[in-house]
Amino acid sequence: MKLTLITAGAVIGLRLLLFKMGRPPEGTDFMIVHFLAIVTLVFFTGQRMLSGDSRCPFSDILRDGFRNAATYALLLGGFLWMFYNFVDRQEFPTKINERVAAVMAEGKTEAEARNGLEAFFNPFNYASITFFLLLAVGAFNALVIGLLHHKVLRRLRP
Repeated sequence: MKLTLITAGAVIGLRLLLFKMGRPPEGTDFMIVHFLAIVTLVFFTGQRMLSGDSRCPFSDILRDGFRNAATYALLLGGFLWMFYNFVDRQEFPTKINERVAAVMAEGKTEAEARNGLEAFFNPFNYASITFFLLLAVGAFNALVIGLLHHKVLRRLRP
């Protein structure tokens, strides 16, 4: 769990640093950082389990990897909700205004466009989608890396 907190803190710190530097990541540009963090997190938690007991079952490796990935997803989902509600409050209104202008160019009224976009583009939806995506990626990585530890890396241990 300590590695999870350190990893989440580093990713949060990087995101805040980029925002303060005036270079906030656009859209899905930051997802590669999340994917790398989850892969690293799941791999090293599995390594730690095998170093403690090289005969631990696959289910324990899988469960520990998923638990840490889920904790990471929860921490980052909560952070993103707070970030867009309290720090970067202009992100969603700016995106909505850009999309409203594009929809109005197609011939719809501003009220129709704005109602639909404001219902979808908000911090809660963004944080929720990110949470569930990170949870799915974490589950997949826990399975694949757990199998790697169980079938390959366990045999390489003395």
